[in-house]
Amino acid sequence: MKNLKYILSIFIIVFFFSSCEEFLDINDDPNAPANVSIDLRLKPTILMTNGAAQWRGAREIVAVTQYVASRQKGNAPDTWNFTSRNFFWQNALVWSFPNAVDLIVLGEEENSPHFMGVGKIFKAFLIVSLSDQYGKMPWDDLYDGKSSPVLTPKFVDQKTIYENCINLLDEAIADLSSKDNKIDLDRRGGDIMYHGDTEKWIKFAYALKARYLNHYSKKSSLYNPDAIIEACSKAFDGDGMDAEFNYIEGGSKTQANPWSKEGYGDFSSGKEPRYGSFSSFFINLLKNPDFYSDTIDPRTPIIMNPADSTGLFTGIYPGRGFDEGKRLYDYSNVVGGFYSKADSPFPFATYSEVKFIEAEARLRKGDASGAIDAYKEGVLANMRKLGVADSILQEVTSNLNKLTAGDFTANNNISGLSKIMTQKYIAMVFNPETWVDMRRMDYSSEIYPGLAKPENVNPIFEENEWIRAMIYEYNEENRNGKNLGDNRPEVRLKTPVWWDIPE
Repeated sequence: MKNLKYILSIFIIVFFFSSCEEFLDINDDPNAPANVSIDLRLKPTILMTNGAAQWRGAREIVAVTQYVASRQKGNAPDTWNFTSRNFFWQNALVWSFPNAVDLIVLGEEENSPHFMGVGKIFKAFLIVSLSDQYGKMPWDDLYDGKSSPVLTPKFVDQKTIYENCINLLDEAIADLSSKDNKIDLDRRGGDIMYHGDTEKWIKFAYALKARYLNHYSKKSSLYNPDAIIEACSKAFDGDGMDAEFNYIEGGSKTQANPWSKEGYGDFSSGKEPRYGSFSSFFINLLKNPDFYSDTIDPRTPIIMNPADSTGLFTGIYPGRGFDEGKRLYDYSNVVGGFYSKADSPFPFATYSEVKFIEAEARLRKGDASGAIDAYKEGVLANMRKLGVADSILQEVTSNLNKLTAGDFTANNNISGLSKIMTQKYIAMVFNPETWVDMRRMDYSSEIYPGLAKPENVNPIFEENEWIRAMIYEYNEENRNGKNLGDNRPEVRLKTPVWWDIPE
């Protein structure tokens, strides 16, 4: 009966949220009994959180953060022309969130706190990810796996969301540390990320905690570099710990990496790519690295393929589309690189990100030497992950070892922040966390050299204005407008979320 209640609750939510958008259907058999054991729920939770929620949260954001650019002049994501038809809200709250909550509920019922811990990690991840794009969120009225859903939930402020989710991660760490656990996480192969290794799940929780605490950088009364550094020290501490899994080559469309040609990287059955190329901004960042003697970062040919027509790495200027006389083969392809093959992972969080978070916290604390050490390891960890040759790693290491405290503290720490944030940007391809970073840095061209507004940008933005948040989905707007508030583009797109407002 309780499982039937779960299914009915989800049906009600889907009825009100449903749209014609594609979503990642990873249920094994729609005709199977509703009573699914807890160990068979973990795999769908991981897959849905990644391939449905995180991907949908990143799909337009990759243009805002200028990883990619469209072949079309004035393309909507490139130029910040967003409407309420961005379905991250649906994919996260309808398709993904109930799985995480059910892990918590069933974990408690089955005396299996390790499942509770994983469920709490993904619950926090999904809600903070949504809040980082939209701002305020429901909390008390969210689906709880026990009672009927509230169809007009009240919203709470983002500060409360963050406090609750960081507390949730602490609970997850305690649950995963429990010695009294009945069902193993990887029974029947359900743990496709860590294969039952609770220590790695705990490190994932600490990585998210460090990430979220670092979002407080504009809040002088809350930003605590020591707390961030402590969380980093308990998070990933070496290669091979990243929170990710490889998708499948040769499977169905929903089994392939969502950025790949085999997944959702192409429109119109593969006739035209979703994006025309990586952006000129991203490619220019990769050129002339200060720690390598070549004219292009050694990761570039691993991340992307050169233009078919020239063999050069060439990107599209955001909002401009193809230059006159140019075609797709004149630009570097998005699909087919390290992050966009059918069997590529799409990381939730990585070891290199943890090191860059630590580097930023140490720099803000005044520990330039510690910041340099963490920064160097962040760069090298990402290069190792991408398979950069040992001979190149040796040269890069030698050049990174020449950095001094003055290199990081020049211009009121701007020099160090620029190094950290640009390398973090390069290491976080496609991850929506980059949009958090860019807003925290106020889209500074001092921090991100060469960053500029797109051409043909949405006219609601004045010269000095940049996009700050997303519009809530229209289903929520229509059904729950009173609690949601003013959702017009000229308000929502220009209003900073809570952590983006300096104290």
